[in-house]
Amino acid sequence: MLLENIKEFKVVSESSNGQELLDQIETLSKLPDLVLVDVNLPVMDGHETVGVLRAKYPELRIIALSVNDQLNTIRDMIRQGANAYLFKDSSPDVFRKVLFEVHAKGFYYDKPIIDSLLLPESSRESINGNQYQKQLQDLTNREKEFVQYCCSELTYKEIADKMGVSQRTVDGYRENAFDKLNVKSRTGIVLFAFHAGMVTLPGK
Repeated sequence: MLLENIKEFKVVSESSNGQELLDQIETLSKLPDLVLVDVNLPVMDGHETVGVLRAKYPELRIIALSVNDQLNTIRDMIRQGANAYLFKDSSPDVFRKVLFEVHAKGFYYDKPIIDSLLLPESSRESINGNQYQKQLQDLTNREKEFVQYCCSELTYKEIADKMGVSQRTVDGYRENAFDKLNVKSRTGIVLFAFHAGMVTLPGK
């Protein structure tokens, strides 16, 4: 019903489970601009489905959809490669905003979710998190600069302009960051940056 009210988008396929979704995508003439994946899917659940989609279609923009607000579930979906996490009871305005943000920029995150993911367990991880500091040391200075820019509203093209490099070079920074930080989406990079203390939330 929410999608029907957003005229800029058209539903090209609907699936009742994860395996069906994967099968249907293969039959489409081109990849969809966005894929909404329910966390609680039968046959192949949302976590596995997002992981397979990200591995097969790295450029695909995926929005995890759920009523589940458990931090472990949100964190796991982001680590699997979801570009954003959207609650089913979100208002029409938020629903619309997330779709347009992910379509235009390839990511969406907001302070409440980031804040929730950091506390209380995550804040302890940040303090005692040797894993984050080790991963941080693996990044070059330019890759660290790229990671910090990822925490802004800038698109990848705008980040390239800010850094004075080509889009292709920024793509290289992104792939290196994905590999070194063991994440699969820009949202995962952002969460790492907060955990590692590279950036802080406003008011913190």
